[in-house]
Amino acid sequence: MLKFEPFSIAALQKAMPYIKRNPSLCADLSAGYLFMWHEGKDIQFCEWNNTFLVRQSIGEQPAFSYPIGSDPNGMLNELTEYVHHNHLPLRFFAVDEETLGKIRSDKPLSPAMWAYDRRWSDYIYSFEEAISFRGKKFSGQRNHINRFKKLYGEPDIRFLTADDRPSIKEFLDRYTEEHPNRNKLESLELKQTEKLLDVCDSLGLYAAGLFIDGAPAAFSIGEVVGDMLLIHVEKALTRFEGIYPTMYSGFIHLVSDHPEHQLKYINREDDSGDPGLRTSKMQYHPVAMANKYLVHIGSPAAKMEPEYSFSYGSVVLTEIRESDKQKYLILNTDVENNRYWGYDYREDVSITGPVDENTFYDSVMYDMSAGDSINFAVRLSENGEMIGEAILWNFTSDSFAELGCRILPEYRGKGYGKAAFGAAAEYAARHLDIKIYARCFRENTPSYRMIVANKFRQICENGKYLYFKPSPA
Repeated sequence: MLKFEPFSIAALQKAMPYIKRNPSLCADLSAGYLFMWHEGKDIQFCEWNNTFLVRQSIGEQPAFSYPIGSDPNGMLNELTEYVHHNHLPLRFFAVDEETLGKIRSDKPLSPAMWAYDRRWSDYIYSFEEAISFRGKKFSGQRNHINRFKKLYGEPDIRFLTADDRPSIKEFLDRYTEEHPNRNKLESLELKQTEKLLDVCDSLGLYAAGLFIDGAPAAFSIGEVVGDMLLIHVEKALTRFEGIYPTMYSGFIHLVSDHPEHQLKYINREDDSGDPGLRTSKMQYHPVAMANKYLVHIGSPAAKMEPEYSFSYGSVVLTEIRESDKQKYLILNTDVENNRYWGYDYREDVSITGPVDENTFYDSVMYDMSAGDSINFAVRLSENGEMIGEAILWNFTSDSFAELGCRILPEYRGKGYGKAAFGAAAEYAARHLDIKIYARCFRENTPSYRMIVANKFRQICENGKYLYFKPSPA
């Protein structure tokens, strides 16, 4: 049985030989990326028979990297046994196009469902183009760099040392002041950037700064994997004209001066859906976008038709439709109503832009495409408006799933939640061969009543939840 080691700097250092051999253009298995985003993801490492993979939490469940090393097929067999033994799903994260093709052609890994979110696709650039900025299409970058030189003189760009640590901390304070309106993800990224600076040397990362009048005005952190330079951090004070292209160009030249590197690509990671950042990264003319697929093997969602509808008592359950966007927005942003659902959209790090009617609709379409959930719109008639949602999720490789239901406040207290929960439970058991369980917060009396009214019995509890499964027939 596979054994996983919890994240630590020592564990990450042991993984470095595999990380350096990773053929993917995606940044997600690089040392800097794993360190930057390990908090809250329960990242763990596993080495077996000279083969390696990473486990991390996405949503409430684990997902795994595709194995790297001498025996990926053997490790896939071991992983299949591991997830089944531990009642887990078999999911793969950061799957690139080539690996997706391998999975789709691997009969034991079927049925497979997959999806990617454009916000997290990495921008891949030609090193040869970036090192020279030759040609008409890079005239803008050259003009910005020349403007910088005219205003501030020749760029003073050099690798950072331990003596620069206090001045970089002061720089980050100034950067924070310059960017006061940060979302949750940006705030987390800024916090982790400071931590990453402390471990650059131990992980073999490069950190360099651009200094104006002796003080840092920009800095970057990156690492080399194979023939690719990944740039994890790019920070600059925008009051200095032309500073971003100047720092970018200078950083590439510094790293490329190391004779052991034969660089072909530069990965500047994703844009997190920020329109300004997307425009900026596109202006540097990427040669490819590294899409990152989440792949779910054996999801019961593969059995669902694109459109579905069935009645049960007073309600009708259908697919969630584009016409439901506004109601779905209301359902997801009602903080009080979602308090016992365990969700507060204001704390959702995955929301990286303004919240509008597409935010949650796009999210649920992604989850369903990836096989991570089956979501039902609850209605009072086939073409009636959405009054709530029933959801099957937290699927396991041995055919278990969790069922939940939430109803808009104006429709509560009328038995619609009970009917919707019962409808979804019956459909899951009869048509999808799913073994259902449910849970609710200990203090959530309405959900408790809804669940037990559908002949579920409590089987256990902890300090937070009560757990239920159907009573024997």
